[in-house]
Amino acid sequence: MKEQADARSPDSGDFDEHWHDLLTGDPDSLPGLGKWFRRMPSPPRCKSCGAPFAGPYAPFLRLLRFSPWPLNQQLCRWCYQGIGRQRGGAEIPVSVLFTDVRGSTTLAEQMTPSEFRSLLDRFFTTVFVAVDAFHGVIDHIVGDGVMAMWTPGFGGANHPELAVEAGRKLVTDMASDPVLGDSLPAGVGVHTGLAWVGVVGETGAHDFTVLGDVPNTVARLGSAVGGGELAISSEIADAADVQTKASERRLLNLKGKTEPFEVWIETAQTPNP
Repeated sequence: MKEQADARSPDSGDFDEHWHDLLTGDPDSLPGLGKWFRRMPSPPRCKSCGAPFAGPYAPFLRLLRFSPWPLNQQLCRWCYQGIGRQRGGAEIPVSVLFTDVRGSTTLAEQMTPSEFRSLLDRFFTTVFVAVDAFHGVIDHIVGDGVMAMWTPGFGGANHPELAVEAGRKLVTDMASDPVLGDSLPAGVGVHTGLAWVGVVGETGAHDFTVLGDVPNTVARLGSAVGGGELAISSEIADAADVQTKASERRLLNLKGKTEPFEVWIETAQTPNP
């Protein structure tokens, strides 16, 4: 088994190799406890260390902080907090989803701060449920927007399909929600490609995140489409083998892009052949 990550220098090639193996799902990249956790029943498990979140050992492991991290249900609290001590990352294939609310300034003006906060809480919960249902990881929340990502290690080789299905579930759940469907329109975008995933920042002010053109583009997508619309980039449509016959093709002029960007638009009412 490879040496454990905390014995490596963040500036070494071995350290970035460890990150690459971890994020792409190499079983030898698991921490030392991983080989023991894998022998314990039962799934679901932490995608990093393999700690079981269910089964007979789960109550004891929860006392040791091997329980799901609230914003990243695919990682345990121990691993997520430990990630901050492992500077570095790797350039890997990744699929990303971004969603944000339309007209939130006007909405906030029409209700009390507490009412607006309750509405956003309901929105965030709906996003988290959709992302977690398809094995995604919440990257960050910015105001009224949420970004989530799928790596081969966290989602498997079919991570583009999982991101698309999470987007479809999200627009459907939003439309059918008795509160959000009428009062909180949100657009959703999904995209895939190479990006850098890892830890940025200094001690005490660090973040586990995805960087590069892919997350920047998907943030533009999620903000460019209308409420209740899902924008599927051509790249992720090809990677996930999305059937686009029933979808609207649209060319978007995204800020920072020199050429129009092709997407396929779905809504909660769009049939998926």
